[in-house]
Amino acid sequence: MASRFFKIPVILGPTAVGKTTIAEKVAEKIGGEIISADSRQIYKKLSIGTAKPENPAVKYHLIDIIEPSERYNAAQFISDTIEAVDEIKSRKKIPIIVGGTGLYIRALTEGIFPGEFRDEDIRRELKKRYDAGEDLYSFLEKVDPIAAQKIDRRNYVRIERALEVFIISGKPISYWWKHSTRPPTSYAFLKIGLMIEREKLYRRIDERVEKMLAAGWIEEVKKLLEGGISRDAPAFNSIGYRSVIKFIDGGISREGMVEEIKRDTRRYAKRQISWFKREKNVHWFDITNLAEEEIVEELLYLLKTTKTIY
Repeated sequence: MASRFFKIPVILGPTAVGKTTIAEKVAEKIGGEIISADSRQIYKKLSIGTAKPENPAVKYHLIDIIEPSERYNAAQFISDTIEAVDEIKSRKKIPIIVGGTGLYIRALTEGIFPGEFRDEDIRRELKKRYDAGEDLYSFLEKVDPIAAQKIDRRNYVRIERALEVFIISGKPISYWWKHSTRPPTSYAFLKIGLMIEREKLYRRIDERVEKMLAAGWIEEVKKLLEGGISRDAPAFNSIGYRSVIKFIDGGISREGMVEEIKRDTRRYAKRQISWFKREKNVHWFDITNLAEEEIVEELLYLLKTTKTIY
């Protein structure tokens, strides 16, 4: 069965569009295993608020791989994904990459440019550390002495930018100054994008937030905090978690928390859509009026008729 599929499928799209369900059905049909391209599902102990898959019939990779206090970046994702692809293929199974973290997918399939390394949460954290008196320039000297030599220690903006690139990419900004970007692997990828009418997507987001809360999202966060996980842990930058913490701490009403999570998730979906619209060579499927079985059959046909070798 595996010999009939030539490119590695990459199923992408905004949050709540239905990527996981479709990918699992495809995996069951073709003997596939899923590699998660989700920057939130990598964290252990964060399950409800990250919508981790629960289908025991499908094997997943790159889920629950780091602690909430740890950081993860695009370079690590590339390395871990290539390792997972090789391992899956060695067992004659088909790797299927699924997720909505655009930077990870672009880094793997096309390579990345330093201009794409931007994260407002990391900037806020660096500013907080700077305002608390931490010497970020000394930190820069340790992780990127080449860049430190070219940046004035009084120029906070450039220091922040250099550290932001290092934290996100896993490589110093001086590396990106020297190297042109190229795909990190010789594997070929078939990018499949799922899109849906915007208002329907937003309704799905609102419904999913309500389901997460009903499933015990608040209790999950309370347990994490009581277990000693810091409120500043990188894992809590995942959409919605800081709003739940704010509610637990009494800084917002439950109704306010719910609306804030829904609003932030819709904004995140909008950013994902904008990012993926710029993605190259994506086979887009408008699934607004399609049943799941129809979507799966369309994707299977595309896989079977693609003629590019790994």
